[in-house]
Amino acid sequence: MTSTHSPFGRPKTWLIYVAGWLAYGLVSALGALPYRHAYPVLLYFAGTTVAAFLASFVMLALCRGLAAGRLPWPKAMAVIVACSYVLGVACSIAGAALETAMGQLGPEASHWRSVALVGFANAFSPAIMLVAWSALYWGAQHWHAARSRERQLLLAESLAREAELKALRYQITPHFLFNTLNGISTLVGEGDARSARRLIALLANFLRATLEPARQGDVTLAQELAQVQQYVEIEQIRLGRRLAVSIHCDPDARHALVPHLLLQPLVENAIRHGIAPNPEGGTLSLDIVRRGDVVDIAVRNSLGEFCAAASGAGGVGLANTTARLAARYRDAYRFSASGDDGRCWLATMEIPYQLALEHTA
Repeated sequence: MTSTHSPFGRPKTWLIYVAGWLAYGLVSALGALPYRHAYPVLLYFAGTTVAAFLASFVMLALCRGLAAGRLPWPKAMAVIVACSYVLGVACSIAGAALETAMGQLGPEASHWRSVALVGFANAFSPAIMLVAWSALYWGAQHWHAARSRERQLLLAESLAREAELKALRYQITPHFLFNTLNGISTLVGEGDARSARRLIALLANFLRATLEPARQGDVTLAQELAQVQQYVEIEQIRLGRRLAVSIHCDPDARHALVPHLLLQPLVENAIRHGIAPNPEGGTLSLDIVRRGDVVDIAVRNSLGEFCAAASGAGGVGLANTTARLAARYRDAYRFSASGDDGRCWLATMEIPYQLALEHTA
C-alpha cells in the first residue's frame, strides 16, 4: 500500500480530514468554557490542537512506511502507540508554551521546565487522538486495498471473458482453421477416412472447449494442458513427423490455478511461427515445474533458419498474455520471450502457486 493508492489523495477526503481536526479543536474549546478563567485554557487547547494537526502528518508518513514495510500488526501498533505518545507530549508542550508566551500562566509556570512538566502531564489526550487517527487511516487503507484487489479481480475476469469471446481472432486464427480444414480435405482425398474423422473430432472438441465460457476466470493447469494437447494433436496430424512435442508437468502443479487460455497463444506462436514454416520441422517442449510458492512455465521451440524472421512474430499473442498476467497477478509474476543463439525461441513465466478451494484442505 503506497501513497499512490492512498485514500488521502482525494480532495474530498482531505476536506473531511481537516473538518475532523477542526471538530476536535471545537470540542476542546467547549470543554474549556466551564472554567472560571477560560481564556488560558482556550489558549492551551488551541496550541495543542494545531500541534496535533501538524503531528498527524508525521503519523501519516509513519503509517505509510509501516504499511509499505509489511510490519506485523502487533509491532506496527506498538510503534504507532509509542510515536503517538511522544508526539502527544510535544503537542501538550506546544499548548503550554503558547500559554506562557501569551503571559497567561502564573510566575510558578514561567520557566520552560515547568512547561515541559505540564506537557508530560497532559500528553494523554492528544496521544489518544493521534492513535485514533492512525487507526482510522489504517482502516481506510485496508478498505481501499480491498477495493483495489476487487477491481483487479474483476478486471482479470473481464479480460478472461474477452479472451474467450475473441478466441477466434487471438487464438483460433483463420490461418489455423484453413490449414486444419485443408488437412481434413487432404486426408479424405488420400482415402485416410480414419485420420480425417479423428481430425474432425479433435477440431470440434477444441472449438467447444475454447468458445464455451468458463464458469470462472481461472482453470487448473490440468484443464489447460488438456486443451493444449488437443491443439497439439491437431497440428501433429496436419504436420506429421515435422512436429515433435514434449510436455512435462509436475504432478503437484497440475491443480494450480491459471487464467483460462493462458498457454494457448504461446503454443500456437511456437508452432505457427517457429516450426510450421520450417521444411524440416522442429521440436516444441512445454515444461511446468513447481518451486515452493511459484510455478515456472517454459515454452521452447526450435527455429532452424527462421530464427531472425520469427523473432518478432506473435506480437498480439504475447501482448495479450502480458496484459492478462499483469491484471491477474499485478507485480507477482515474471514473463519474458526471446530467441537465443541456439536457434530456439523461449517464452518463460513465473506465477504464484494457487489452488482451487477443493484442493486447499
